Amino acid sequence: MSFVTRAPLALVVVLGVLFSGANSVQSQVPSVSSETGAVVADTLRPDSADAALEARLQSIYRQVEAFQDIQVRVQQGVVHLQGRVVQPQQADQAAELARSLDDVIYVANDVSAETDLADRVTPAVSRLQGYGTAAVEFLPVVLLALLVVLITLGAARWIGGWGVPKRLHVSPMVWGLLLRVVQIGVALVGLVVTFDLLGVTSLVGALLGTAGVAGLAIGFAFQDIIENYLAGVLLSLRQPFRVNDVVSIAEQEGRVVRLTAREVVLLTFDGNHVRLPNATVFKSVITNYTLNTQRLFYFDVGVGSEEDLTEVQQVGVDTLDAMKGVLAEPPPFARVRELGDSSVTVRLHGWVDQEEADFHKVQSEAIRLVKQAFEEHDVEMPEPTYRLQLYQAGDAPPHAPKGSASPVAEQAQQIDVVRDNRLERKVEEELRTSDEPNLLSQ
Repeated sequence: MSFVTRAPLALVVVLGVLFSGANSVQSQVPSVSSETGAVVADTLRPDSADAALEARLQSIYRQVEAFQDIQVRVQQGVVHLQGRVVQPQQADQAAELARSLDDVIYVANDVSAETDLADRVTPAVSRLQGYGTAAVEFLPVVLLALLVVLITLGAARWIGGWGVPKRLHVSPMVWGLLLRVVQIGVALVGLVVTFDLLGVTSLVGALLGTAGVAGLAIGFAFQDIIENYLAGVLLSLRQPFRVNDVVSIAEQEGRVVRLTAREVVLLTFDGNHVRLPNATVFKSVITNYTLNTQRLFYFDVGVGSEEDLTEVQQVGVDTLDAMKGVLAEPPPFARVRELGDSSVTVRLHGWVDQEEADFHKVQSEAIRLVKQAFEEHDVEMPEPTYRLQLYQAGDAPPHAPKGSASPVAEQAQQIDVVRDNRLERKVEEELRTSDEPNLLSQ
């Protein structure tokens, strides 16, 4: 073959080699998108991931009533939200929900709020209708709980009206305290049953915890009131006095009117009401003059230092012994109390039956009659001063009886020692007209 004929064949072979090489090179170069100009690699996001994310997010929105009208479109991890909601803040909530998913790169939120009045009112009306339906369905339970409350209150009130059984020797205050404990127990049982019916039993523990803390705070705040109440309970148990007893408590003397949960009320002999806190009464020394019907009275008389004390004592005892209202048993007696510079003090004693005679009247008449008897027997009762007396023979003695008074022995049986019941009647009237509870035995 000649050179001329071989040259075109070689050229064809060279061109074929070059063409095949160009095709191989072009197959190795990445393709370029004509729309975006971006390089698409083999590791690009598959469409199945976007579809799964879109389906998941759309399913989540279907579970929320406010997001029912939102449409979701996912492209390359970018979430596009469209649709309408009732409230503007619900659009932001939908976007936040989409951002919380792991595969979301960006959220384009095109959700808008409804401006039509009917569209905004309709959901609210639907919710109200739902609430009404639920209330009607729950109404029988509420009525049953209300019936339990009424039965509990009625039972507690009925228990509170129980009186003290005659066969039980229990003070009114202790009985009232026991009834109060029973009432509280009944109320707690009714409360627990009511909470269980309403499905709010978890409130019981909260109420008990709150009651414990509140009780501690109240205990500190009302310490004096609680102290008086406890003292009233103890006084009601002990019963150191009764209604109309004459007592002396904390330098106050009078007749007992009543014992309340907080205080003791006295009617003094000058007609005033004195209220003593129970704690003060419980801590004080209590003198009950009525508990023992026989009460001793006494008074002191000063006689001259030159007098025969045996005769003076006998005159005084005989005077008391002859008095109406002074008991013969135990008999009256006299004691020498003190020897002074110009006189001797003699104390005279006598017993009075307080159920038969007035104590203060007997004591007053005894002092008057003893003084008159001493004057009749020329017993000198010197004043606490020095004095000089001058008289001539034949003159009346300085201690002669004056006036025309009856003899002491005759007056001793005519004196008025009848019991004065005015204060007792006032106490009884106070008990009849007052609404305050009385925790003492009458």
